[in-house]
Amino acid sequence: MAFTPNSRRNSQMADINMTPLIDVMLVLLIIFMVAAPMLTTGMEVSLPESRTGKNLESQVPVVILAGDGKYQFENSVMTATQLQTELKKRAVGAAKAQGVVVRGDQHVSYGKVIELMDLIREAGFTNVGLSSQQAVSPQKSNSKW
Repeated sequence: MAFTPNSRRNSQMADINMTPLIDVMLVLLIIFMVAAPMLTTGMEVSLPESRTGKNLESQVPVVILAGDGKYQFENSVMTATQLQTELKKRAVGAAKAQGVVVRGDQHVSYGKVIELMDLIREAGFTNVGLSSQQAVSPQKSNSKW
């Protein structure tokens, strides 16, 4: 039994044991690190492939057009009128050169994509880009073009 100078016989130790606190904090850190990427996924969209595309999605607002025709903007599913209202609010504070990226499912009709692009331009954005995923391997074409 260890004794410290000037201690009473039945006195209790006043130090906090940090080991359980650190264990709990590490477990919570691991849980949040695993759960955080799952919270930002949004809609499932099958993008077309491109060999020459650039990633601009972290710099500009992104509008998602799902295969069933639903729109998603800033992690909220909305109608066309709600989307236009939100884009108008965003366009007021944005610079004229800032654009919007459209992530459209590859199975969505071309007409729906054009309607969405018109809706974005009517909201006040002049630059509209289309998102694609990087092609896995370049496909050789038999075409002479």
